[in-house]
Amino acid sequence: MPDGLLSVIGLLAVGYILLLMEIFVPGGILGILGLIAVAYGCYAAFDLGTLWGMAAVTISLVLTAITIRILVKSRITRKLVLENQGAETWKAAEQGLGDLLGRRGTTLTPLRPSGLIEIDDRRIDVVADSEFIESGVEVQICEVEGNRVLVEVPEASEPIQKEISEESEITA
Repeated sequence: MPDGLLSVIGLLAVGYILLLMEIFVPGGILGILGLIAVAYGCYAAFDLGTLWGMAAVTISLVLTAITIRILVKSRITRKLVLENQGAETWKAAEQGLGDLLGRRGTTLTPLRPSGLIEIDDRRIDVVADSEFIESGVEVQICEVEGNRVLVEVPEASEPIQKEISEESEITA
């Protein structure tokens, strides 16, 4: 056994340990140190002879391939990497909201200042003009700017509601 073989094996082992630690402690420093240790271990193996150098490079490549294959299939890696959520959970912003200008709808959620309203069985994300609006209140779309829909409580809706309630009391 050549004199420097244990130091080459030690460098390669430390390099791979540092590379594995990089997976759990991200930042790059451990990974860079691991790569340097593995590269220097392979370089030092060539000082022992061409056969030892080629063996070190081959073993390093095989270990790297096996490690990558194991990590790709492991549960730990699946927990560390975000998976594709799929198109069914993602919804693009609605286009062509300009036709809603002046229309009235009912708030589905409180607007603080943003929330949802419903117009003709269509749910729309909106922003209140300047005030907190409770849910179940009739609002009017006063401005559409791209995907931003601004609503306000129409002044005419309050007297109409009062008149309707007064008429229902008279007829009852």
